[in-house]
Amino acid sequence: MINPLLHQATISTTHIQANTTIIVGLSGGPDSIYLLHQLHQVKNKLNIKIIAAHLDHEWQESSKIAAQTCKDICDDLSIPLITKKLSELKFKSKWNGSQEELGRKMRRHFFESLAQEFQATTVALAHHQQDQQETFFIRLLRGSSLTGLTGIKEKDGLYVRPILHCSKSEILDYLDHNKIAYYTDPTNCSDDYLRNRIRNHVVPALQLADNRFDKNIISTMNHLTQVDDYLNQQVNQTLTVISTDQGIETQLFLQLHIVLQQRLLLHVMIAEKVTFTPSQKLLKEIVRFLTTSNSRTHNIHTSWTIQKSKSRFSIKKTTKVY
Repeated sequence: MINPLLHQATISTTHIQANTTIIVGLSGGPDSIYLLHQLHQVKNKLNIKIIAAHLDHEWQESSKIAAQTCKDICDDLSIPLITKKLSELKFKSKWNGSQEELGRKMRRHFFESLAQEFQATTVALAHHQQDQQETFFIRLLRGSSLTGLTGIKEKDGLYVRPILHCSKSEILDYLDHNKIAYYTDPTNCSDDYLRNRIRNHVVPALQLADNRFDKNIISTMNHLTQVDDYLNQQVNQTLTVISTDQGIETQLFLQLHIVLQQRLLLHVMIAEKVTFTPSQKLLKEIVRFLTTSNSRTHNIHTSWTIQKSKSRFSIKKTTKVY
């Protein structure tokens, strides 16, 4: 029996369209179970159809328990559940040494396939406040850009995160008070994963050091987001001034502050859909070519080049010759 005091939905419905179908990523853990319950509470109000999706990674024996937990909760709420095993997916992904990254890519492939099959407008994921904190420190350690440090977005294309504002304690309190079962992944306690080390050691130490940590890190990330948005506006405004149909005016570009130069280059590369790994080394290499080289073409990647023509430059995909 759901406690009426804890029955009110606390999800954000800003990015959930009424009269649509939503795929919900369901792992069986507390976060996704909470998300499913909260969406179920606004189901009739928004006239949405909910389809739960669970991918069994088959990496550990207890994954069967997670799958059964998902089935039980969906049966209880009368929500259709689609379960698939990792070995059943017809999708190949390059292995970069990270099991966590491989799992994320496979889940996204699974969710997006279902979204296409059922004409769903949205895939809902159960990231919350603590996921934001952990992501911030992971990206900080990896030398992320300003954009990376703004964290997880509530809406990112097809994906929405309706409980991003919720704390882990709020999620667990709701489930425990209402006696809602969930699966606890045994690897969550393992320090083999960077995210776990941050969750189990770094964040608790910061919370102990200053009880304002949870509030202040959110405030800081919101401020970074505002700065990031402002810089994006500056990039768009600058491009209207220094770019033409023939390319970007080189001298005007080189007069810009280095921060604006780099963000403008990233913007152009993304717009051109070229393959690249963002890094200071790459951006500096491009600026150095524009500043010092007498050559008109620089092959920075096998699939794209940067070209200079008179007083302008442009980034072009390489035409393959067969």
